[in-house]
Amino acid sequence: MIVSRLNQSISESAHFSRHNAPMVGVLGLVSFPLYYFIWQFVFPQPYESVWLRIGGVLVCIPLLFYRLWPARMQRYFAGYWVFALSYALPFFFTYMLLRNDLSLVWSMSTMAALFMLVLAVYDWLLVICIAVVGSLLGWMAFLLTADSAAAFSAYMQQLPIYAFVVIAGSIFNYTANMVKEEKLNAHAAIGRNIAHELRTPLSGMKGATSGLVQYLPHLVAAHRAAMEAGLDVRRIRSTRLDQLSDAANRIQEEIDFSHTIIDMLLLSAGQTTIKQDNFRNHSINDTIRRALERYPFKSERERHLVQWQEGEDFEYYGSDLLVTHVLFNLTKNALHSVISAGKGVIHISSSRGVDTNRLIFMDTGPGIPRTQVKHIFDYFYTSKTVDQGTGLGLSFCRLVMQSLHGGIRCESRLGEYTLFELSFPRGR
Repeated sequence: MIVSRLNQSISESAHFSRHNAPMVGVLGLVSFPLYYFIWQFVFPQPYESVWLRIGGVLVCIPLLFYRLWPARMQRYFAGYWVFALSYALPFFFTYMLLRNDLSLVWSMSTMAALFMLVLAVYDWLLVICIAVVGSLLGWMAFLLTADSAAAFSAYMQQLPIYAFVVIAGSIFNYTANMVKEEKLNAHAAIGRNIAHELRTPLSGMKGATSGLVQYLPHLVAAHRAAMEAGLDVRRIRSTRLDQLSDAANRIQEEIDFSHTIIDMLLLSAGQTTIKQDNFRNHSINDTIRRALERYPFKSERERHLVQWQEGEDFEYYGSDLLVTHVLFNLTKNALHSVISAGKGVIHISSSRGVDTNRLIFMDTGPGIPRTQVKHIFDYFYTSKTVDQGTGLGLSFCRLVMQSLHGGIRCESRLGEYTLFELSFPRGR
């Protein structure tokens, strides 16, 4: 039970921490050598280890370049994330604390490291496990390299302070997560109520059109025959008859598509994990084509703003419904930006790679400020007004892409463009 819960904690924490990985990598890459210089030359401490700090730098470098990892390696991110945090925070600081005779500098540094661990990890159980395991490993390394007789008593005096930092910080994190879950549950409940109200008339409409699907083509054929035989019937243009012949099927297709839209809205409103039971191989060009055919453009002008020419096709393993949902969200956001700014168009392209296939979704609208780009995939973060967005669309897009063992990133330059890059692992 505990192992299962811990595995879930690792997976969820890694999911929410992926966008922080480069920032943590930069912090480690800078702070390990910087504080070696400070504690070795500016304010010399009793003990320093250049090799442990080099190890910290080497551990942090892969986090800095996480987005460049091959697709087959990104599935191991969760395990590496836990390892990197364990080494760089509780292990390193516990060992250095003990080797420096629990000095004030290293006592405060250890508290800062534990506080950073709480900020970096979103799950209270995982925070406690990393803190305990990392600290124990630091103690083991210390026992193998130094005398522990005096250190144990002094460490036990400080231990309640370290425990308070971990537990209190975890409580605050847990409270924040509970608030987020309550918001998601509220959105899901509202979505279910709306879906129920919409599905009832849609089902009635589909039932009513079943007779039309069966008999309308025969009625149209009979009318054609009557006109050709010169009978006294009201004449209907041939093009209109063609439309009538297929009208019932089109109505049912639109009803089915409306059900699909409801399913997608319910998914984005209340899920933090995605089941992969119905995943299979799909063509990216087929998915893009269907998404653009089905997107509810408000006018021909909107439709012409989206420019797509079939690029390099590739297969991805996943759900075409979910990827369509991602394309809908990106299209909606891009159209809002372009039309609000009164300038720009939207370009969609795809390309194959050695390890990763990519889909580029770019608009040449007003761009997004850098301060917003780093939060753009966070739950409930939105730059729009309340009536224009909930802050769930792009966070769910990220969840979808991660469920495909791929990724999504955003880059933007004010006044020039906004680009979303969707990465897909090579087809299975």
